[in-house]
Amino acid sequence: MNARALFAYLVIIVVGAVWAVPLYAMVVGSLKNLSEVMSTSVLALPTVIDLSSIASAAGHLAVPLLNTAIVVIPVALTAAFVGAMGAYALLRLVGSLRDGLVTAIAIATYLPYQVALVPLVDFVKSLGLYNTLPGLALAFLVFFVPFATLMMYIFMTALPKQVVEAAEIDGASEFTLFRRVVLPLMGPGFVSTAIFLTIQGWNNLFIPLVLTRGYTKHVMLTLFSFTGQTGNIYNQMYAAALIASLPPLLVFVALGRYFIRGLLALGTGGKA
Repeated sequence: MNARALFAYLVIIVVGAVWAVPLYAMVVGSLKNLSEVMSTSVLALPTVIDLSSIASAAGHLAVPLLNTAIVVIPVALTAAFVGAMGAYALLRLVGSLRDGLVTAIAIATYLPYQVALVPLVDFVKSLGLYNTLPGLALAFLVFFVPFATLMMYIFMTALPKQVVEAAEIDGASEFTLFRRVVLPLMGPGFVSTAIFLTIQGWNNLFIPLVLTRGYTKHVMLTLFSFTGQTGNIYNQMYAAALIASLPPLLVFVALGRYFIRGLLALGTGGKA
């Protein structure tokens, strides 16, 4: 093993350890009772395994987890598909118009949520969707579509042009080109974008906070409710954080190879 490979492995181990330590503390803390979690180190193993905090947190999170999944997963898939159509439209443009539109979409992607807070709330209220799951889904979609368009456009620029040109010479229409040629080739990019948007929507606190009341519409709001004004039940907080983090983690583990394949496609001209 050469020095470069050894250094790479050391970096991976260090980064993995930095990521694993909070996860370990979360798991260990969720298995302790309140008195033990208050009196011992966060890294100390429990003397007696107590599952009551996990059971209690699971009961509180059942409805929010379902609501979040109902909103986030369809929104991520829809945004990725709409973004793919927008990216294809950009790809077919030429000249300064395309460059200007890509720049405008990139600027819209990096604008903070707070910039659009007031008009977004007013818009959702005007539709009668404030404090509803469809209203929350619409808000996520507004913010996710520009990012999905930009991501899918980057992936599309890595597609082999010969395939698209061959189908165009054969007389395929724009819709046929997109549906039968471009979209199948964009599988890794589509999955990568959908996974990223799912994780972003799952971990988002700000949008549900301003568009809903109570704590049941989104799992992050429920986690926020575990922080009390007079004190915190830390073992239940650990348990709730552990349960809430499992769905996006499982999604990434199950589809992670497609995510990596999509990233590799950017550097291999779409051949990954």
